[in-house]
Amino acid sequence: MAIEFDGQQTGERTLYVVTPHQFAKYVALIRLVFLSLFFFLILQLIASVLTRAAEPLQTASVVLSGILLIVGFWWNNTIYGKSKTYITDRRIIRFEVMTPFFTTKRALFWNEALKAKGYAPNIFWKMLKIGKVRVEPQIAQGEDVLVNDVFLYDDVANYIDKILFTFKNKPGEIALIKPFVLKPRGQRDAA
Repeated sequence: MAIEFDGQQTGERTLYVVTPHQFAKYVALIRLVFLSLFFFLILQLIASVLTRAAEPLQTASVVLSGILLIVGFWWNNTIYGKSKTYITDRRIIRFEVMTPFFTTKRALFWNEALKAKGYAPNIFWKMLKIGKVRVEPQIAQGEDVLVNDVFLYDDVANYIDKILFTFKNKPGEIALIKPFVLKPRGQRDAA
């Protein structure tokens, strides 16, 4: 089954689709719950100090915290459900949800790319093997493609480097590159 996406060129072969890791979504949802709880407690504290406006503030704390939770859950599901990055035999292209009505698209063709780097933002994410992959362009600063919440980020960055090497040094062999298999090293051939 061929994977298709908006703006795909004729004959362009998708080698891997990067989706944000589910654990990152759960962390974002937990942060949302704590933010909502914090907002609720602050309004309850203000209501306990301002006794004249206590009842409306208590009601507002419940309603506004509930709205924050509902909208936040919907927004996180939208972001983590629709954000995708496609690695093809010609380029890397990232679709990222910015608003409920607007999705940005950033592409970098392999002939414009210099290198790929994979890194984790902290030790916790490194232990979970979730990190970021940055594909840097040859010339234009600030035009790189940054992909967040990538599982096996080091392996994905190495895979992109393999594509770049093949594209630049052995362009005839680019059609021979196999799609990336999301399994730990040593288990990928058993797919």
